[in-house]
Amino acid sequence: MVKTYQKAAALLLALALIFAFPVTASAAETTEARVPVTLTVVNTVSPISCTVPACLPVSLVDGYVVCANNAAITNTGKSGAIKVTKVDVQAGTFEIGNFDDFTASKNSIALSINGCSTKGAGSLTLVDGAFPSINAEKSLAIRYKAKVSASEAVTNVNAATVIFTIAAVMEG
Repeated sequence: MVKTYQKAAALLLALALIFAFPVTASAAETTEARVPVTLTVVNTVSPISCTVPACLPVSLVDGYVVCANNAAITNTGKSGAIKVTKVDVQAGTFEIGNFDDFTASKNSIALSINGCSTKGAGSLTLVDGAFPSINAEKSLAIRYKAKVSASEAVTNVNAATVIFTIAAVMEG
């Protein structure tokens, strides 16, 4: 049983490494920032099987910030629920700013993820209802917004890292 969990954890880590490498693409007059997602699994009793976004792409095109609208965390397990218990945002090549009071500075980014805003680098304060339990074979949409200030054109930089901590929801 433990070997199965170890194999599953090894597979998840291998997939995370594979998807962490950005695919290069370029377009004239655009800026794109790729945000890798690091997965932490807290699994003391119940097995967890889930997928998280490989990245949360953010593009700044002619002054407009564009984010993906299809990001989701999916509980791929056949039974049991999971829940996001913590979201941490760490600086990459950009500083992490306050989303609610964003001040443009050289190379800074601020995020709001499911209504939970960055105040700087570190853990987000999870508001009620932002990350409800995800039942087996169901998904939770990750709705995010970004505010970006860039001093120069960049392509495929790791502006920040978002870390989702996911735990099994214990019944009873």
